Amino acid sequence: MASKNKKLTQAAGIFEKELDGSINKIPLSQIIPSNNQPRINTDINIRSLAKSLNNEGLLQPIIVTKKGDQYIIIAGERRYHAARLNQWQEIECRVLKKNDKETYKLAVIENLQRENLDAFEESKAYKNLKNHHNYNDSELAEIIGKSRNYINEILTIADIPPTWEQMARAAGIISKNMLIQFSLAIKAGEGAAFIEGTKKKQITSVKKAKEFNRIHSPTNNQQNLEKSVITKPKYQILINKANKQSPIITIEFKDFTFPERTLENYIKKLKSFTGKNFSKI
Repeated sequence: MASKNKKLTQAAGIFEKELDGSINKIPLSQIIPSNNQPRINTDINIRSLAKSLNNEGLLQPIIVTKKGDQYIIIAGERRYHAARLNQWQEIECRVLKKNDKETYKLAVIENLQRENLDAFEESKAYKNLKNHHNYNDSELAEIIGKSRNYINEILTIADIPPTWEQMARAAGIISKNMLIQFSLAIKAGEGAAFIEGTKKKQITSVKKAKEFNRIHSPTNNQQNLEKSVITKPKYQILINKANKQSPIITIEFKDFTFPERTLENYIKKLKSFTGKNFSKI
């Protein structure tokens, strides 16, 4: 917990350092939400927030940047919607002079320090910073106040296709660490099995999720496949002794797609068992 708080404090420090704009009261009619908002669901607890604004007032100004005659929200969109719900005519704003890259970075940091982003939103925000604003993983780790390994891992969540995201949410797979494991399962072709295991309470922790992925990893599946073929193959052996010096042994495998590497391993086994040399034809 201390480490997490330290990282959030670091992010907050970066955020505060870049808040160099003036504070003014601006009519709500001149303010519009950004199309590039890291938080996808802005409707959560708006009514509760509106009630808080009425009772306690606006504790922190929303942060905007001016474009033409309008002000684009960088941070504080939920406060903006709550103020509209309360039918406020104006709201206190800090106006920054930032480009799109800088404003989006600040929006991400502001949401992170408030812990308002879920794992999907956070991962997609990092991906946006990386792909559209030209940050690399090391720069992301520095400006967000997290480790590079954390950035590498959470970016895998952003690669989860929308259909799988919906299924994950429906199955209650929402924590960062579980979603990272889920993304690995999808890449291994085991996404559906992971979902099913979660629903059946077979995958109830990150430890069990990692065990699932270890068992179903492509490397492990290949090793199990080779083991089953070497120890219990389904085959028919035909021996042509027309040439006594070099008889031909034909192995016909049934109901099985025989991988090339496994065939080579099988030839090695035959050689070790018989002391004879074998080759493919």
